[in-house]
Amino acid sequence: MKYRLYCVCLLMLGLFIVSSNAQVKEHNLFDGLNVNIESSTVVSTGDFAPFWLSSNRYGLTSVESNSNYERISLFRSNEMDSLKAWKVGYGLDVAVGVNSIYDYIIHQAYADVTYKKMKLTVGAKEHPIDLRNNKLTSGGLGLGINTHPIPQIRLESDYFSIPGMNHWWKMRFRGSYDMTTDGNWQKEFSHPKLRYTSNTLYHEKAMYWKFGKEEVLPLTFEIGLQMATQFGGTTYNGKGRNYQEATTFHHSQGFQAFWDATFACGSDATDGTEPNTAGNHFGSYNMALTYKGETWGARAYFERTFDDQSMLTVQYGIYDHLLGLEINLPKNPIVTSFVVEHISTTDQSGAVYHDKTENIPDKMNGRDNYYNHSLYTGNQHWGMTMGNPLLTSPIYNNNGHIYFYNNRIKAWHLGVSGEPTSELGYRALLTFSRNWGTYDQPFDDVLRQNYFLFEVSYSPKKLKGWSATMGCAYDDGCLLGNSFGGQFTLRKSFVCF
Repeated sequence: MKYRLYCVCLLMLGLFIVSSNAQVKEHNLFDGLNVNIESSTVVSTGDFAPFWLSSNRYGLTSVESNSNYERISLFRSNEMDSLKAWKVGYGLDVAVGVNSIYDYIIHQAYADVTYKKMKLTVGAKEHPIDLRNNKLTSGGLGLGINTHPIPQIRLESDYFSIPGMNHWWKMRFRGSYDMTTDGNWQKEFSHPKLRYTSNTLYHEKAMYWKFGKEEVLPLTFEIGLQMATQFGGTTYNGKGRNYQEATTFHHSQGFQAFWDATFACGSDATDGTEPNTAGNHFGSYNMALTYKGETWGARAYFERTFDDQSMLTVQYGIYDHLLGLEINLPKNPIVTSFVVEHISTTDQSGAVYHDKTENIPDKMNGRDNYYNHSLYTGNQHWGMTMGNPLLTSPIYNNNGHIYFYNNRIKAWHLGVSGEPTSELGYRALLTFSRNWGTYDQPFDDVLRQNYFLFEVSYSPKKLKGWSATMGCAYDDGCLLGNSFGGQFTLRKSFVCF
């Protein structure tokens, strides 16, 4: 109930913001209103649905072997106001799930207003991964597209030129404050003796620089930093091995907590003699070199994740990474785009962690334990990782522990897409991974797991607004087991006004 009221209030607040401004009163907010109706079903063997049928889909598809969701959404893109200084958009997206983590959910509910280079968004809205082909990538190491959007108040900019640089140097930024919505799910999923959290607050920020002038040279370089913080809320600890009796921590949610989350300072009440930064901080460095030719293009990109301050610098080397190459080919009926990525997260600042003492004054900041945290339930929302899904999400755990048991991996990932005709398109994903578990709880042997997806989409011109997607996927290995199955999705879209 709190979640539904919160999303509705955010939507009403956003509409109030845009409708109360004198500059946008002249807009007809119903022009270009799109309605989308969607039905999707997964049928498969194995303990779980094939990996790429449930991953990087913003949390809508269940990991259960057989599931269904029905979805209806209303959207107005701010591109309808492309000729105006003020642009207004909004959306409401509701889904009902069968054999899923949700019976029904308000997946998106937002309003946004854009003025020149600035955009303000209020509510829960899907946002893509930076500097990546979201259709073919394995996901973002820092922040991805694998879970339900978090309701937020978000301010962001498009690229704007640095004064005096003659458009050769540009920058953009974003920042948001959010509240997670999975507290009830965590309570139901978690074992009584283990940890869960509720009403956790979330802060995200990013800044990117772009070097190059496309009008002169079709080669640009982008580099940026994105950071996120979980803070506030309440942590409930059961009678697990670390607590002799159940304990509850009510984290500060006042001005100081927001300050600490924004500027990565402060400490938690449980830090003891070795204080850390307050909350759970994580993020990544992103960079990309992009070439856009007249008939083809290419992008080489690199992402380096961090889970605390030890990886913010190169003190411990650059070992963990996501390294990728995207090629966009000249128009042809076979292959449109091709992506290859290599992912490694096995180092995590090294295997040694040691706080300084009187006898040993040296401090070693290894064993970062990606996506996990001692007070919060880690970089997850509704059981799905906020980052790269190849680091196995807690939703797969059968012991009621909201914890990432597999965050040390190496993987190769391939993605291919094409459009044989104007009505027909496809994509294929192929991933080979090796998995070590965690430093604290390593697997007895390195577990291999392979994931494959082939998906075809059909949008017949004679049936305007109708489209269908059929996917066939197969998993093979000892991490999530073997599974074979398919997904069928039927959509109908139309414009109301």
